[in-house]
Amino acid sequence: IITIIIIILVTILIINNTEAKRSQAVNCIRCGKCTTVCPMGLEPFYLSQVAKMENFDAAEKNRIMDCIECGSCMFICPSYRPLLDYIRLGKSKVGKIMRSRQN
Repeated sequence: IITIIIIILVTILIINNTEAKRSQAVNCIRCGKCTTVCPMGLEPFYLSQVAKMENFDAAEKNRIMDCIECGSCMFICPSYRPLLDYIRLGKSKVGKIMRSRQN
């Protein structure tokens, strides 16, 4: 008899309405906080910029598909950059490109 134990860890972030509201984005100050908090070791600012500029080859080479979309980068950004928005856009486009290569 084999017993399998599955442990599921759930983290719930509870924030008030003031914190939940997006602030106006300003220019990046290159503090590196987004890179520091990324659990995947990615460079969220760079990935969002190449996705914004539609440079999907660079996005793929810099592992945009490895992003788990946790939102830590956007939460910690003192410039309120919409990092995750552009990363999601980039992931969508890179995913389509990768699928088209398989066909």
